[in-house]
Amino acid sequence: MFSFHIPVAALEKQQRHLEILGENIANINTPGYKTRRMTFIETLGTVNGIDQVQFKQGGITYTGNPTDMAINGNSFFIIKKNGETVYTRAGAFRINADGRLVNNDGYTVQGWMENITSSGVNAGSSPLGDIIIDSNLVMAAQATQNIWLSGNLNAGLSSVAEVWVSGSQYTKKAFLESSGISYPLTVQSGVNDEFIISHDPKYQESVTDTIKLSAGTYNDIDNLVNEINTQIGHSLDLAGKVEAINQNGVLKIRAIDGLSGTILKLNSGSNDVLADLGFTDGATSVSGELATSSTELNDLLQITSNLVAGDKLHIDGKKSNADTIEGIFTYGSTNDGTTLGDLINTINNVYSGSSVAEIADGKIVLTDIEEGDSATTISLTADENNVGQITVPSFVNTVAGVTGRVSTSIVVYDSLGKSHNLTIDFVKTRDEGTWAWSITGAGEEEIIRGGSGRAVFDNSGNFLSFIYDGGVDAVTLDPRNGANQMTLRIHGEAFEGFTGISQYDSVSTLHGRNQDGRKSESMNGFRIDNDGSIIGSFGTGEEIKLGQIALAAFKDPIGLQKTGNGYYVATDVSGIAHVGTPESQNATIEPESLELSTVDLADQFTKMIEAQRAYQAASRVISTFEQIFEETSRLKT
Repeated sequence: MFSFHIPVAALEKQQRHLEILGENIANINTPGYKTRRMTFIETLGTVNGIDQVQFKQGGITYTGNPTDMAINGNSFFIIKKNGETVYTRAGAFRINADGRLVNNDGYTVQGWMENITSSGVNAGSSPLGDIIIDSNLVMAAQATQNIWLSGNLNAGLSSVAEVWVSGSQYTKKAFLESSGISYPLTVQSGVNDEFIISHDPKYQESVTDTIKLSAGTYNDIDNLVNEINTQIGHSLDLAGKVEAINQNGVLKIRAIDGLSGTILKLNSGSNDVLADLGFTDGATSVSGELATSSTELNDLLQITSNLVAGDKLHIDGKKSNADTIEGIFTYGSTNDGTTLGDLINTINNVYSGSSVAEIADGKIVLTDIEEGDSATTISLTADENNVGQITVPSFVNTVAGVTGRVSTSIVVYDSLGKSHNLTIDFVKTRDEGTWAWSITGAGEEEIIRGGSGRAVFDNSGNFLSFIYDGGVDAVTLDPRNGANQMTLRIHGEAFEGFTGISQYDSVSTLHGRNQDGRKSESMNGFRIDNDGSIIGSFGTGEEIKLGQIALAAFKDPIGLQKTGNGYYVATDVSGIAHVGTPESQNATIEPESLELSTVDLADQFTKMIEAQRAYQAASRVISTFEQIFEETSRLKT
């Protein structure tokens, strides 16, 4: 009897082979699809075919979808729905309305979620479960505690004090002072009643005349001065050009004009009284010499008519801190004084604690006590009601006050997440290795303590330490908005690969590098890394790990049972799933990508032709068997 079951079995298996090839070709564009094949074997004198899935790595294509993932390795995604766990290579996922990472059939991707505290700190991982990405996740505010600085403080910087100088020099008239007179002084006609005065202006004709005193006894200097001026007034040549004055009990002969270069000269007369008046024959003075602090104001060339007691000079301006000042110098020996030095003393009283005035090279020089930026100004003007007249030179700012300062700003956050812009100033001190620093806020915040101190560097320009004034170790700041007081520590040392601050003789590059506070922020996006980490990003630029994708590996993945839609379940042949991170399974996840089908269309067409021929051959065998069977049946009849 003929055995039909062998060709029939072959026909069935080739039909199944064609079905598998058709399925492969139909899934050529299905992400993660693995090519199936049939392997034919001989079994007990017949033919059999084994249907197997070929788990080889498929190509990976970029999609740009942040929830798409492709596995590069031999592992599987773990997905779960209604208590059923299956495995797949298809990584086309999305986030559903509940925030779960699911595929199109509603299966949820499995992994480990991070337990994120309200402060944004990861506090361990949860057990294996659904991956949930909460788009409403809010990171709580965190108050700044540390500020890190970086860059260079120019060691060549220095602070300069502000200087104001009178625009021109104060100079003296030509005058001669008596060496002393014995009173009473008796003048006798024809014996000791004459002396000669010569007045020689630089740009005018020189004049000389003899002064003859009236005979008599002069008991004090005032009587003598009056007599000399009376006789000068009788001289047509000297009147209005020379005068005698009582300068604090001392006889002084002075040229009246305010011209530099005027020569005043005294000589003995025929009946010499010059020696009795305390002068030497030929005594000479030239106007234009630089004034000193002891110079009488009325001896200045700037005087056009003598100041009298009660005349005033107004001192106006600002101190270095911008405080407005108004002062008055009142002329007179019983008032503020009569000399240039007395005027300087009054200016110093007015600018007390801010600037110091002095006479240098004939000029009044006002210099700030403290070096650095300054608002100092000064003006000196004569009162319009004065009897005497003086021309006061204007002041000129010859040196602008400059602070050897380097500044930077940084934004910090309080416990409510409110930002505060702080400025940190470094001012070079006279100690080459020390900078004075201070910190200020731009708003209503208040520095309670520790807001200033010193930054110390070694001789090589390397940072050593921050020192806080007041014996504290940090800056205490009150935000003044209901938030907790802040404790801030400033760091200048190298940190996390960044250089700290230095002091070299090069351009200053100081900047606030970092701080560890943040404001409250909602999550504005996420990404999936190659290691399967799900990283959430926030508006502050900070990132937090939200979860970890889990992968499963099998001892024999070919033994997995396919359940449709690219899903597989474990069998005794495949072994149990070994769950872990991609790294632990020597795999990586390609984010925003999908694994392509492993179907080779050309190969499938070739196999289809082969299967078709095998099917036709099996059919021909059966047909032949049928013909032989019919012939055999006829022989029996």
